[in-house]
Amino acid sequence: MSDNIRFKILNTIEHLCMLCVEQMYKLPSTSPSMILNGQNYEWNNKIDDKDRRDFTQYIYVLSTIHRLVRTQSRMNIRELFYSQVNLFRHQRVSDNIIEQIARHLCVDRRQLGFVATAKGFCAGNIQYRNLRSGDIVDCNQLSNGQLIVDDDVEIIETEHRISFILVVEKDTVFQHLLNNGFLIRYRNACLITGRGQPDHATRSFLQQLSRLYNDTPIYILTDCDIFGVLIACTYQSSLNENYRNRIRWLGVWPEELISLSSLTISQTLPITDERERRMINRFIQRSDINDEWRRQVSFFEQHQRKMEIEAIYENGTKSLIDDYLHAKLMGHR
Repeated sequence: MSDNIRFKILNTIEHLCMLCVEQMYKLPSTSPSMILNGQNYEWNNKIDDKDRRDFTQYIYVLSTIHRLVRTQSRMNIRELFYSQVNLFRHQRVSDNIIEQIARHLCVDRRQLGFVATAKGFCAGNIQYRNLRSGDIVDCNQLSNGQLIVDDDVEIIETEHRISFILVVEKDTVFQHLLNNGFLIRYRNACLITGRGQPDHATRSFLQQLSRLYNDTPIYILTDCDIFGVLIACTYQSSLNENYRNRIRWLGVWPEELISLSSLTISQTLPITDERERRMINRFIQRSDINDEWRRQVSFFEQHQRKMEIEAIYENGTKSLIDDYLHAKLMGHR
């Protein structure tokens, strides 16, 4: 982070806190008020416990950010919550305040000194440099993949360019692909998983990859359910608008519940949850969705069945790599 951004963050926080002190000094002769992040706080007899708590939470997070930026330290976002559990009560409260302040200051969460618990993994033809330690990580040398840390990393262009990027929804599928030689068959490929909904670090990592390898296709493999489709949408929306058309949802497509001859009815699941049905309906009505993706999701509505990726290979009649993925990748490349 540049010194200019550091000084901007520190000066803004100090100016805001000075306003607080100046307003408080006016008590009790007047009833001053102040607006913090769009919320109006008035020091008078009508202020309630919720207002006091909201104000205290916001100031506590500001003071923590000031210390982290001043000392150039890092803190896990979960650590912030546990430092004042009784104040925040739920982690989503402290997380939301961090995001609000980041938006207000027009900076990234990492520039405020916060990192998330590492969640995603990558493997294959990728090298990157940790800008804090200077260490270079070569993912080709790591048989089980490398944890994607929420830190300052610079992806280094490899000698052999990445042929394609495959993002998989689940860790079990990621490990299955590694254990069954996916990166031997596709030597220059890159494999990524966010282990469910991707965290900030995984999305940022994919975004940096997409910029460096700006003509490399990006494929996404998810469960055949509405949650998998929404995860694919999350990855797509995390990319710069110029790169989004490179994202290809490989499957598992809802229409394949009919065409995958190796499947038995017991390997597909009924959609019985009313919330899930509402999510499907809302998705179909969205105006920002690719027509093909909308058509696929309409199959959920028609057939009321879904499936996990593992059903393709668990009965032993099909190989996820040799049969399913190979045909898909050859069709797209």
